[in-house]
Amino acid sequence: MMRSIFLLLLISLPGCAAMMVHYDQVLTRPERSSGQETSTLADVNSFLAALAKNGAPITLGTLGTSAGGLEIPLCVVANPACADGAEARASGRVVVYLQGNIHGGEVEGKEAAQMLLREAVSGLHPSWLEHLVIVCVPVYNVDGNEAFGEGLRNRGHQDGPAIVGQRTNADRLDLNREGIKAESPEFQAVLEQIWKRWDPHAMLDLHTTNGTRHGYALTYSPPLGPDTDTGILTYSRDELLPAVRATLAKVKVQLDGCHLPGIATFDYGGARRGDEGYSWSTFSPLPRYMTNYAGMRNRIGILSEATSFLPFNTRIEATRGFVSAILDKLAADHVRVSEMCQIADSLASSRATGAAGFLLGIKFDPLARGNEEVHLEDLPEGTRGVPHKAPVAIKSVSAEIFDRFVASETRPLPLGWRIPAAEVSLIALIEKHGIEFSRVERKGFGRGFLFIIEERTVAERPFQGHHLVTVDGKWTPTLVPLLPGDVVVAAGQPLGTLAFQILEPDFPDSATTWGFVDAGEKKSPVMRLDQLP
Repeated sequence: MMRSIFLLLLISLPGCAAMMVHYDQVLTRPERSSGQETSTLADVNSFLAALAKNGAPITLGTLGTSAGGLEIPLCVVANPACADGAEARASGRVVVYLQGNIHGGEVEGKEAAQMLLREAVSGLHPSWLEHLVIVCVPVYNVDGNEAFGEGLRNRGHQDGPAIVGQRTNADRLDLNREGIKAESPEFQAVLEQIWKRWDPHAMLDLHTTNGTRHGYALTYSPPLGPDTDTGILTYSRDELLPAVRATLAKVKVQLDGCHLPGIATFDYGGARRGDEGYSWSTFSPLPRYMTNYAGMRNRIGILSEATSFLPFNTRIEATRGFVSAILDKLAADHVRVSEMCQIADSLASSRATGAAGFLLGIKFDPLARGNEEVHLEDLPEGTRGVPHKAPVAIKSVSAEIFDRFVASETRPLPLGWRIPAAEVSLIALIEKHGIEFSRVERKGFGRGFLFIIEERTVAERPFQGHHLVTVDGKWTPTLVPLLPGDVVVAAGQPLGTLAFQILEPDFPDSATTWGFVDAGEKKSPVMRLDQLP
């Protein structure tokens, strides 16, 4: 059944032709088990090795080592081959990072990624090989993937398979909360081997979601931070994703569990019914989330969330179809996408002008794009659906769509920040992210501001191994002492927005939030500079 669904959908998608026979025999674990089982790490490694053995334009490697000591497989599809992002850019190609299985029990992204790699190396999508370099980590959370257990225990709202992994890595960390603190070896490897080495123009993070019982096979999100570069955000949210949604709606194939024509997709969110009707709201804009983090690096970040209560086969095909359509669009727009990222980097490098300069957000409020029809489960009054099974009936309701955020409090971007040499952990953190900085060589002073802490709150319960810290206060003009060994971070650089979010103490996802900066005193050691040494 799985193979027949795959072939039918493959033929239906634009630009697809018959698969080459020798690659058609390289099958994923779900294909070999009629959709009853998901791939182990060994299965994925064997699948990738089989592709490479057949002479595919694919290079195999290792992203790094997990918290549990397992190697994380990485592969690069490129023709001709290239060693890094600089070589890819020199050849005019766009680099796309495809990441599956960030949460071990959310398994369809891992399977869809393998199928897409097979399609790519088979030449089924000529534009991919011509215009893209695909860097893929099919099993990012290898620890979670291998921690197999009963599916309805590890993923209670998920319709198969019967055995899946767990959400977290071996250190019990959620790898989709690592965007700022960068503590896990997995995300540290992504920073080194993906962001620094390849600097992808776009990244796709493949998930499964539960929650609102709706009529969509998959929901999606662009970067949600309102300070994402305008060109990147507008293209992602207002052009790329709507185009993909329209493409998938025309796919003429019946997927088990889908109650609407084609592959029905919509913006990620959850429904609520209030006194004034329905609303549909997305998740947080903070950069701890991987696709939001991509936006803070001036890159396209796309979240894919297959719907958990649909059958396993359906979730795989919805994810495969979605990513395939994204890759088609990125390949078609490769010149624009490349220029878009270059412009974003240039703007970020030139916009810091001091106290009266470019404004960035400190606090954010949801913003609605208007009212639209959304498809929700239709149940008789007083009844409930089966949590891990698809809705029997769907209704359309009008809902206010909160798919974005707006800054409710802003602050000028300074010329830079001074970090005392003693703040070793903070300096190591910005270095991990690839934020540019310099060291003070001679003692001196600069003009700037000191953050006076007026209120400090520490969360009672730990979150991802930390008691999160919230500070409020005010910036006071002062002379900033500059001592040999101190670090100066210029705001005018490609990662200037990311630096702002890490270094401003009252930003809600900052280094102070995560405990990298001691906020126990009445002042922050990080000082704003309006005059660079």
